[in-house]
Amino acid sequence: MMLSTPLIIAVIALVLALLALTAVIVTSRKQAELIERQQQRLMMLTETAADVLALKQQLEQQLEQQPSHVDYAQTEQLQQSLELSLKQQLDAQSEQLQQTVAQLQQEQQLLEQKLQQLAEQDPGAKLYQRAAKLIADGATVEDIMQECDLPRAEAELLVAMRK
Repeated sequence: MMLSTPLIIAVIALVLALLALTAVIVTSRKQAELIERQQQRLMMLTETAADVLALKQQLEQQLEQQPSHVDYAQTEQLQQSLELSLKQQLDAQSEQLQQTVAQLQQEQQLLEQKLQQLAEQDPGAKLYQRAAKLIADGATVEDIMQECDLPRAEAELLVAMRK
C-alpha cells in the first residue's frame, strides 16, 4: 500500500512537532529545577539574614545587661561590620538571582520563537493535526472530510490509523 505524499509530509511534520514539543518540555523542566534551586538559595540567605539579626539582638541585649564600662565604640564597629557583611551577601545573591532570571527570560523567548516557527512551518500539517483531534474527540469520517477539507480516502486512513 502506497501512502500519499501529503500524508507522509503531514506525518513527518507531526513527528517534528512532537520532537520540538519534547524539547520544550525538557527545557521547561530544567528551568523549573533551576528556579527551585534559586529559591532554595534565597531561603538559605533569608535564614542567614534572620540568624544575623538574631545575633544582633542578642548582642544588643547583652550590652544592655553589662556594666557601663563596655567599649561602645567597639560594639558599634562590630554591629556595622555585621550589617555590612549581611548587605554584601544579600547584594551578591540578588545579583546572581537577577542573572538567572535574565537567562531564563532569554531561554523562554528562544523557546517561544521555536514554537512559533514550528506553528508556521507547514499549513497542511495543521489540517492533519485538526483531523487527529477530531478523531480523538470521536468525529466521523464525514465530519473530518467537512472540517478539514480532506478526501474520503485520507479521512478513512486517518481514522484507521487512530483506532
